[in-house]
Amino acid sequence: MFRVGILGARRTASFLVRYFPPLLNDIGMDDYCTDKEIRSVADSMVKNGLLALGYEYVLLDDCWGGYRDNTTHQIMPDASRFPSGMKALADYIHSKGMKIGLYTDVGEKTCKGGRPGSWPYYDQDAQTFASWGIDFVKMDWCGHPGGHTAQELYSMMRDSLNKTGRPILFSMCEWGLFDVWTWAKPVGNMWRAGPDHLPLWVAPDTGQDPGTSGGTAEIIQHFAGLSSFAGPGGWNDPDFLMPGYFWESEYDQVTEFSFWCLFAAPLIVATDVRELSDKQVILNKEAIAIDQDILAIAGDIRVNRTDGGQIWSRPLSGNRWAAILYNSNILFGDVTLTLSFNKLMLPGWPGTAQQGTARDIWAKVDYPASSSFHAKGLVPHQSIMLVITPVK
Repeated sequence: MFRVGILGARRTASFLVRYFPPLLNDIGMDDYCTDKEIRSVADSMVKNGLLALGYEYVLLDDCWGGYRDNTTHQIMPDASRFPSGMKALADYIHSKGMKIGLYTDVGEKTCKGGRPGSWPYYDQDAQTFASWGIDFVKMDWCGHPGGHTAQELYSMMRDSLNKTGRPILFSMCEWGLFDVWTWAKPVGNMWRAGPDHLPLWVAPDTGQDPGTSGGTAEIIQHFAGLSSFAGPGGWNDPDFLMPGYFWESEYDQVTEFSFWCLFAAPLIVATDVRELSDKQVILNKEAIAIDQDILAIAGDIRVNRTDGGQIWSRPLSGNRWAAILYNSNILFGDVTLTLSFNKLMLPGWPGTAQQGTARDIWAKVDYPASSSFHAKGLVPHQSIMLVITPVK
C-alpha cells in the first residue's frame, strides 16, 4: 500500500493520495508495494495532471519494511521489493518534483505486516529516514508500549524528527483516541481524528475509537465541533478518500470530497490514481481551492435538523464563504433546505450586506444576487457545495 499527495503552500499539511493495490488491505491480507509500482504512480501523476493540481506526495504505508539489523539495529526495507533501497527511490520521486513519505509505528511491530516498528529506536529511525531523504512520516498506534501515554510517545518521535534538522511532516495515526485534537497541534502536523475510514457509507463499530465508526456518514458527523482545533501547522485528518470504489454513487463521491475540503483536511486518495476516469471528483480545482484557502479556517456545522437536513460552512479569503447543504439521511427522506445569507450560518457575514451571489462548484452554475439559496428535494447522501460572496 502506498500514497501519493500534496502539501499546500499555505500550511504544513494539505493533500495526500493513497493507493491500495487489489483490495489486499480491505480483506485483511498483507499490504504490498514495490519500487517499480511506486515509480509508475509518480510518473502517472506528472502526466495526468495531479501534480499540477498540487498532489505531490508519494507515501508508502505499511508495505515497505523488511527487518531491523541485529547488530546496528538500523531499519531496512524489504530488499525483494526495493532492490535499489529507499534513498534511490526517494531521489527518483524528488526528481519528479514530488515528495515521499514512509510509515512506521509507535511499537515494535507494524499493524498489518508485523514489520519492524520504531520502538525503542525513535532517534535512530528518524535519522535513517532523514538520511534517505524522507519528507513525511506517518506513525501508527499498534502495539504501543506500556507506561507511556499517546501524547508522550508521539512527542518522543516529534523530538527525534526535529533532531535530524530535516523538515519532515509528522502524521499521527492513533485513531482519534484520547481526544487527540486537544493536545496534538504542538506535537504533529496532522492527526487522525477518528478510526480508519472504511469503504462504506455507514460502518459497524470496529472498536478503534469508541466514539464513532468509520463510515463516511459517521466521519462527517464526528467532525462537528472539531474545527477550532485545526489551523496552520496542524490539521484534523478524517483519513482517506475512496473515489472509484464499487460502493460509491456520484452523490457519495461529491459529498465525501466536499466535506473533506470544508474541513480543510489532508486529501488522501486510497484508490489507484493511474486511472482517473472514475475519480473526476479529485480534479475539481474549485473544491481544492476551498480546502487550500489561505485563510485556513476549517468548517463546521451550523444547522442540524431532525429531518436530516444540515448546513455547514467555513469562511474563505476574499470576504467569501463556503457552505454545504446536505441530506444526512441514510436510506429514505428527501429534504429541502434554505440558506439565508445575512442571518443564518455564515460567521462574520457583513451586517450591512443583505444579499450574496452563489457559485455551485460542482454544477458550475453562478446564481445572481439574492438573500438566500434554496435547495429542493435533496435525496439521502446528496449535497450542494457553494461559494458565497456578499453584495451590499
